[in-house]
Formats: sequence, structure tokens, C-alpha cells
Amino acid sequence: MTTFSDMATLLLTFFIMIVSMSTVEVKKFKEAISYFPGRTSFLQKDAVLPPTTKQIVAVESAGGEDITDMLNAERFEDLMEYLEREGLQDNVQVNLTEKGLHVVIVDSLMFVSGQADLLPKSKEVLVEIAGVLGQAAKSVIVEGHTDDRPIATSRYPTNWELSGARAFSVVRFLLGQASTLDPSGYVGIGYGEFRPVESNETAAGRAKNRRVEILFSWEPWQNSNSPPVTMPEQKESLPKEAARPS
Repeated sequence: MTTFSDMATLLLTFFIMIVSMSTVEVKKFKEAISYFPGRTSFLQKDAVLPPTTKQIVAVESAGGEDITDMLNAERFEDLMEYLEREGLQDNVQVNLTEKGLHVVIVDSLMFVSGQADLLPKSKEVLVEIAGVLGQAAKSVIVEGHTDDRPIATSRYPTNWELSGARAFSVVRFLLGQASTLDPSGYVGIGYGEFRPVESNETAAGRAKNRRVEILFSWEPWQNSNSPPVTMPEQKESLPKEAARPS
């Protein structure tokens, strides 16, 4: 028994060493396991689940964090690599959450001050995001936000109109992409200056408050009993300063 135990221990150690030194090719691994989901035997021809590219699976990790399946993680990494390659890390914030892909874009990348027409660079970013997600998202919620300095123009009398027009510009552009959803899956909301994320008392804080937030949700927004929002917690609005286009 002692000899057998020594041999079993050595075999186990050898196996662990081989596994630790090996590398897994993700593409080949996914191809290998794609045959099995939904089957109860190798000979069964039916009961096959839809392709993994059309499934969004949220699971609870050992650390208590919500993560998505491997495919969505790869899409997220592709998007982060694009932003780093283009030097847009300071202008675009991307978070992969249990609700969906949450994107925050500062207005300096999106619009001219006081306007709601998309700039060329913002269109490139939106095309990249829409292309990476493909058909993974089931609904898209777009929020427009401004700082608290009033605007008074013939086209946009208040920040409400400006923030709403900016949100609708993004929705209209996304509807024209190849990976577009049904129009009923889009929501555009203008919050004006009433949901700041930083203090409006500093230029840096106002710059962060002038933003567009987009949630590419894994679920249809109609399933919610409350109005759709990209993020649940927002700060209170702060005192206004001198008038200027947001």
C-alpha cells in the first residue's frame, strides 16, 4: 500500500505539473464544447440550445462578483483595447455590469458646446461599440446630462432640451447601424443638470457632468417596473453659476 500511495502521489504531481505548463486555446476550446450544450447523448440530433453567440449568461463567481460568459468578456476586452489604442481612456468609461455594458462618454468628444450634432470621432466610437456588442444587447438606454450653467438659445432654451436632443442624436445614429435592434428597444432620456456625478463648483467637475451615458442592456427595458436608468445612484444637483452653453 505504501508503494501504491507513492506511485499515485507521483502521478498526481506529474499531472498537475503538465496542466500548469499547458495553455488553452480559447477558440479551439469553444469549438470543442459547442457541440455539447443541450444534448443528453452524442447520438441525439435535437434538443440543441441556440448558438452561444446569441446567449447572455450571468453567473455568480466565487468572489461574489457578477460576470458574463466568455464571449462577452472577449467583446469587452476588444473594446478596451480599441479605446487604449485610440487614446480615449480619459474620454470614454466602460463598465461590464450584471445589467449590461455601461458606457459614459464626455461631451467634449461627442458635441460642440451648446450643440447636439455628433462629432465624427464620437461616431467612430459608437460604431465600434455597436460592432463589438452585435446582437448581445436586448435594449439600449441613452441618457443626456449637462452641467448646471444655464443655456438660453433659440434652439435649446434650457438644459432639458439640450440633454434630450443629445440623447436622441445618439439613438438616431445607433438606429442606423448594421447591428441595430428593433426601434422599440431604444430609450432616449434628457436629465439636464439634475443628475451630476461631480461638483459643479469646479471646471473639472462640470466637465464630468457634461456627458452621455449609454446602457446596452442584456434584458429588454420593458421588463422593468420602473423608468429605465443607466445607473441607479446619482448625486443631487448643485447651485448654478454664470450662464453659458453646456
